[in-house]
Amino acid sequence: MSKAVLILNLGTPAQPTAKGLRQFYKYFFSDPNVFDMNPVARWLLRNLVIMPFRAPKTAKDYAAIWMEGGSPLKVYADRVQLSLQNSFNEANEDVLVLNGMAYSQPFISEAMAQLEQEGRDEIVVIPMFPQYSTATTASVFEAVNEAASKWEISPKLHFVNDLYAEPAFVRAWSILITRHLKEEEIDHVIFSYHGMPEQAILKADDANHCRFGVCCQQISDKNELCYRAQCIATTRSITEALAWERDEYSIAFQSRFGRQAWIKPYLDEHLQDLLGQGINRVAIITPSFVSDCLETIHEIGIEYKGQFMEGGGRVMQLIPNLNDDPGWCSAVLEISRRHLKMAEFN
Repeated sequence: MSKAVLILNLGTPAQPTAKGLRQFYKYFFSDPNVFDMNPVARWLLRNLVIMPFRAPKTAKDYAAIWMEGGSPLKVYADRVQLSLQNSFNEANEDVLVLNGMAYSQPFISEAMAQLEQEGRDEIVVIPMFPQYSTATTASVFEAVNEAASKWEISPKLHFVNDLYAEPAFVRAWSILITRHLKEEEIDHVIFSYHGMPEQAILKADDANHCRFGVCCQQISDKNELCYRAQCIATTRSITEALAWERDEYSIAFQSRFGRQAWIKPYLDEHLQDLLGQGINRVAIITPSFVSDCLETIHEIGIEYKGQFMEGGGRVMQLIPNLNDDPGWCSAVLEISRRHLKMAEFN
């Protein structure tokens, strides 16, 4: 069989303009996996609120973080893909590596069409979302399966479900943190994860097991797909690799919007609570992201940092994400090779 690795991301605007954001939002806010609401309400939100009002504002935020080669997420995704392809080529391994995006080019459907054209019928699919959720992992897996269903001969697909639990992922983060963390300047470290509505957690809880905090401390067969439990497990794995004590760090969730309840604690409120405890020198690590993006660079690095410093903070260090760090590129190569071997025996 002819092998390939397909690296998946949600996507990003092509340009930091209102037009570029509207084009991206047209796809993003149409996905029922991301916005689980009445279709009519979703259409009204997208077309009457998001497109005319949110797009111009967010475009300015993107412009503040835009890189020479485009959006940070796209730039780093391309660099990781190229590094992975070069590594396979140098080792004389016939593996094609492609990127696929859910809501921007190269679309997952386009990447899958290229793989079919190239005759790559054994595909390892790696989502760049370390923790599982229906809004990210399930959504892109659904897109891959839908594209594969249109092939004349169905490909053999091997999905990487638990990136957060991959030893190479944990190792890459622990090395990166050790290199960048200015421990002598920091009193406390916060692991910040992208937020999720509580209702989305409850909807995915078929076993009616969720108790928000009580049941998240250990992964079991009842909560193995619980996003919050996987975030806690990610933190545990990284801090154990770093040999940190429990009082040295905490966990919070960012990027909420709307009036519904999201999983807690909220990062902005948590930062203020720490200030109230006299902790004014913090570092923030973001292991629910693989690449730095609007939510890390702008939301945390600019907005939340401004609030923290205005509230009496002295130091707020944002640890860079894995991005195209050589250790991360090596980790993705290791993960890819391991799952390519696993696929051979499935």
